This record gives sequence, structure tokens and C-alpha cells, in this order.
Amino acid sequence: MDPSTGDIILVAIKLLRGIHTSTETLESTIRRLNRESRVWHSLCHPNILPFLGLCRDMGPSPAMISPLCHNGDIHPYLATNPDADRLEIIIGVARGVQYLHSRNIIHGRLKGSNVLIDDIGTPLLSDFGSSKIVDHRGFTTSFQGAARYMAPELMTADEDVDEDEYDGAINPTMMTDVYAFAMLSLEIMTGKRPFSYLRQDTTVVAFVLDGRRPERSRCLPTIFTDPMWMLLEACWDQKPLNRPDIYTVVNQLESLNGSLSSSKTSDPQLSTQDKVAVPSTSVRQPL
Repeated sequence: MDPSTGDIILVAIKLLRGIHTSTETLESTIRRLNRESRVWHSLCHPNILPFLGLCRDMGPSPAMISPLCHNGDIHPYLATNPDADRLEIIIGVARGVQYLHSRNIIHGRLKGSNVLIDDIGTPLLSDFGSSKIVDHRGFTTSFQGAARYMAPELMTADEDVDEDEYDGAINPTMMTDVYAFAMLSLEIMTGKRPFSYLRQDTTVVAFVLDGRRPERSRCLPTIFTDPMWMLLEACWDQKPLNRPDIYTVVNQLESLNGSLSSSKTSDPQLSTQDKVAVPSTSVRQPL
């Protein structure tokens, strides 16, 4: 129940599975869950999924509770709303990441399934620090389902990494978030996972380590405009120091959106989609 209105609200309850293999593992997981929950609870932003609390009587480990988003993540939402303003969704995600970085928080798991859409179409970042809760001996790994969004520096083992602190994974950074954001933006624009033409994640890893990135010509039927594609290329640069910070990314995206507003004054038929990508069958040329 919403204490401010008295209305009953539907919630999502997230339980971690497959982690109760030993007392030591369970205790470690509970400590980490509590730590991540405290971080999530401190966040308040229009593009961050609200944290409602922990439920401690549903199993050996606490369950995390958040509002239920009926639209699901970006994939079912875009499938049922193909004309949704995808640039606005990307900007919303970028603002959420900017908020996290302003608080020195790294998301570490940016991907389409971790962006939920609320009832009015607002993107909400979710699953904060989940990759830091359980290491490769637990129910998930750093690579499982995330290799397509991982910066190359996260794909190389480092013997000096503190496993207790980072769960056996290399420490993510704000620049790895920026890299993942670029891949996520590509996913939002095309409706497909990054490197959708590659079946195996292991092949993706080999490509990325070799300096290769998604091919513009293979993102059809989406044709990206030059400014948007150049921004993606900057964000997924092989060298972390060459990538823009998220503040720069937000400014550039808002500039694209602002130029769209000016264009709409002279061409009311111009859509936001035309500013970042156009259908391959459209007669309009990419900007």
C-alpha cells in the first residue's frame, strides 16, 4: 500500500536462486545483498527503479521488492510500441546513469533486460550491482548474458583483483558503464542485441578483444545518422580514456534532441527517430 495515498500497488519480488550451497556462501550473500540494498534505497531519480524494501521471510536470503512495471523491459515494450520515441528512452537511460555516476555509483550491468518501462513510458534502471553479489561459483557469472555489453578491459583476467571485493570479476568503472551504454543504445534503436548477427557470446568476446565493434551496415533495417553513430563509436572506443564521460554523452544527446525540436518547426512530419536513425525504406536521408 502506498502510505502517501492509501492506494494498493502491485510489486515485483526478486529472489536469488541457487546460492544456498553452504552456510558461508549464504552469509556472504546476505551481507552483500544488504550492502547493495542500502545503496539502492538511497537512490531517488525519475529514471531509477524505486526500491521499496526487503522481505526476510520468503526464504533463506532476503527478497528485494520494487514496483511492478507492467510494460516489462525495453524488448516487449518496443515490440508492442514500435513508434515509441527511442531517443527519449536513450536520453532517460543516460540521465539515470549520470545520476548514478554523480553519486560515485557504477551500475555494472547495463543491458536491455535491466531497463524497465513504467506505465507512462519512462525508462527505469534496475538490477543495481547484481553482478557484484554472487561470484562465478554462484547462480550467475560476469559473462552470462552480459558479454555483448562488456568493455574489453573487463574481459581480461587480472590476478591482482580482490575476489572478496569484486566477486572474482574485474572491477567495473564509469568508463565500462559508458561502453555498455553505447551497446544498450544500439539495442534500443535496433530492437536487437548488440552483435545480433553473431550467435555465440564467445565469438563476441573475440571480436571485441580484437578491436571490432557492431557493423553499421549490419544494423539494418535501422540506418543511423552520422552524429548518433559517431557518439556510439566514441563511447565504445577500445581505450577507456578515449571514451566520453556520461555528462558529455547526455549533453550530446540533448543537443541532438534540441536540434530535432528546431527541425520540427520547419518540418512538422519529422520524428525524433529521424534524428538518430531512419528506416531503410525511407526516402529521407540520414543527417
